Formats: sequence, structure tokens, C-alpha cells
Amino acid sequence: MKFSTKVVEMMAEIMAEEMGSLLPEAQDIREIETGMRELLQKVGAEGLKRYLEHADKAEPQEKEQDCKCQGKQRYLFRREAVILSVFGRVSYKRRYYVCKECGRGACPLDKRLKIAAGEVTAGLAELLAVAGVETAFAESSRFIERFLLFRVSDNTLRKETERFGELQKEREEEWKRQSQDEAWLQERLHKYGKQAGRLYGSIDGVMAPCKGEWREMKNIAWYKVAKVRSYEKHRHHASVVGEQNDLQARDITYHCDIQPPDQFGYLFWATACQRNADLHEELVFVCDGAIWIWKLIERLFPQAVQIVDWYHASEYLPPIAEAAFGRDTPEYHAWLDQSRFLLWEGQIDALIHVCQLLDSIPTDQKAVYDAVSYFTNNQKRMDYARFRQQGYFIGSGTVESAGKQIAGLRLKRAGARWTETGAIATAKARAAWLCDQWDDLAFRRAALPLAV
Repeated sequence: MKFSTKVVEMMAEIMAEEMGSLLPEAQDIREIETGMRELLQKVGAEGLKRYLEHADKAEPQEKEQDCKCQGKQRYLFRREAVILSVFGRVSYKRRYYVCKECGRGACPLDKRLKIAAGEVTAGLAELLAVAGVETAFAESSRFIERFLLFRVSDNTLRKETERFGELQKEREEEWKRQSQDEAWLQERLHKYGKQAGRLYGSIDGVMAPCKGEWREMKNIAWYKVAKVRSYEKHRHHASVVGEQNDLQARDITYHCDIQPPDQFGYLFWATACQRNADLHEELVFVCDGAIWIWKLIERLFPQAVQIVDWYHASEYLPPIAEAAFGRDTPEYHAWLDQSRFLLWEGQIDALIHVCQLLDSIPTDQKAVYDAVSYFTNNQKRMDYARFRQQGYFIGSGTVESAGKQIAGLRLKRAGARWTETGAIATAKARAAWLCDQWDDLAFRRAALPLAV
């Protein structure tokens, strides 16, 4: 938005003079800055009031207008309303109509600008929701007061944050309907055709607190992987087990919900269609070994490349080494280095044999059994040497990061108590914020009808 240089200079001079008269001998720049912010807030509130009243006077000045009940709404007077804006509370007057038949009142200006008396404006709602997805509502309320110079209740902040989450849910429901429409799918294929390159998908579950119990929040991450240009690969790096420092996830989108696997599959497919996953030349899934995850992938994308996250697989080894040799002993490190190397090279048969050899010494038989079962069931998904040679990303840290950032950093805060609806809405709003899908939600919030 461009402003007249002349107007900016004129207003700046007035502000400078006003602050000079109020703080003639100020010794602290913070005091001057705070004073100017307070002045700007008052100017903004007064300016918004005048703008609304001028806009109302510019509306057609009919004596009556049509009502939804088929009757007529007749002009009564200019009625006062108060809204909560980014400048604080703003009071303004606008034309007010009432229908004698049904008693319904209406204000043309409010309808046009999507504002309602006593409600939060769309501009402030977005700021409240941004604060609400970042930290606890009580703490967010304090941040808002510090930044905007007025207090907003915890409940208002929670309401607006959850409203953004509900808007994201509505958006995802639209995607679900589209993804089940054969005509829409055909039109999409005709529009985009086959997509070159690789697209990655990762699914994971993380526990979230809801009504005194823990529920699994399922997360999806869609992303691409690119080589890090600034990374200089040295010879010894090629042999470092567990490192892929030259690859980095980018263009990430997150989605989440608390649902059984079958229901979650609809969101999985819908978000896949939004990312044109089914149209990509190559689709790669990197996930942990959860059975429900691979069942979904095999049902919807049977031709996709399947990779079990290397880090999840490697976590099965330390419990065996510790039970067999003790923690941090030379034998512990030697066995762990050997087994991790076999895993890194995709030599799963040899790794299973190494684990089974420990049957002859006292060890945790369950740890051995769990590891051998995991490696056996996922052997085809653990051909890590070939995967790395072909340039595949073999870590699911992208979706694990989603779990930590959404559930870990926001839902699991100390003292947090969530209803399932509130947890899902806040998580969906946070997911949209984290992956740069926020502007669409802000646009939808601004377009909401008055009766929200």
C-alpha cells in the first residue's frame, strides 16, 4: 500500500511537535518510542472511526431496503457500535434499518465490510491467532498487550485461534470432497499432467493430551528434497554412518488430525491430491515402521518407493547392546558401531544374524525379538545403501519435526488442558502457520459473514 509522501511528512511533523511538547527533555528513547506508539494508536482508532462513518455516509441513502423475510427494512437512525480492532476499541455510528415484519435489524456498512458490533475485526483476529498458535493463550494475551498496548482476554484469543483452525478444517473438507470427485481428478490431470521429479511424503503419530487422556495426533508432511549448495562434501563424510548433510527438505506442507487410520486416510489422499502426489514422476515415502502407516501407503500409492526411517530403525540397537555388554563399555560401543554400519549399508540379513548371536549371552530377549521382527518385516524398505546411491532421503525428521513443533511445543505445554475439538483446531491452525498457508486462512477469516 503506497501513501502520499506529502501526507506522511505532514503527519510526521505533527507527531514530532506533539511529542516535543509532551516530552521536552526526554532522556530515554524508549519513552519517546512508547509515546509515539500510543499516539499512533489513538490516531489509528480515530482515523478508523472517521473512515467508517465517512464510508457509511457514502452508502446509498435509501429509506428502506429488502429483508430476507420478503418484507422491508426501514431506516431508523444512525446507531452506534463498538468493535475491537488493531487500534483497540473503536466506536462509530452507521445507518441502521429494522424490518417491522420479522424484527430483523441490519447495517449495510457492517454487511459490506464483514464487521459486527462487539466483535473482533479480521485484522486483529489474525494477530490474535498468530499469537495463539505460538504460545499458551494466557501468555499470548500478555504478548498482545505488550505489542498492541491494550488487553485482550484469554478466551477471545483462544476463540480466534480455534476459528482459524476450523477454517483450515473446512478447507481440508473441501479438498476431501474434491479428491473423491472423478471429474475434478480428471480435470486436474488434464491441467497439470505428469509432474517431473520426486515428491516425498512422511506420516507419523504423536501423543497429545485431551481431557485428561492421551490421544494420537497423526501428522502428514509433504515435501521436496534438494541438495545443499553450500555443503562441501569431504571424503570422510561418505563413511559417516547416519549422516546426509548434503540433503535438505524444502517446500514443506503439514497437516494433522486426531482420527482412526481409516478416516485419516481421506485427509492423506486429499492433501496428496493438493500436492499432485499421484501425478509426480516419482513418489517416495519415508516413515517409521508403524503397520497402519504402510497399509495406508500400500492401499493408496502401491507404486511409491517405501523407505523406513533409518533413525527409527537404528533405535532398536542400543537396548540390545546395553543388555548384553552394559552401558558405555568398549564392547557396547564396538557391537553398536558394527551393527549400525550393517544397517547403514542395508545388510539386513547380516544384521539380523548379529542380533541373534547374542542369544548365547545373558541379554534382553525381548529387545532382540523386537529388533529382529522389525528388521525382518521391513527388510525391503531398509535397502539403505541403494537408497543413498540413488539420492533418496532416508530420514523422516521432517514429519517428526511437525510432531514436535505442533504437539510438542504447543499442545504439551505445562498446565495445558485441551478438549479434543480445541486441540485439533489449534494444531491445524499451527500447522498452517508453520508451512506458510496462513494467508489463505486470513483471507477466509476476513470473508466470514457477520453471524459467526
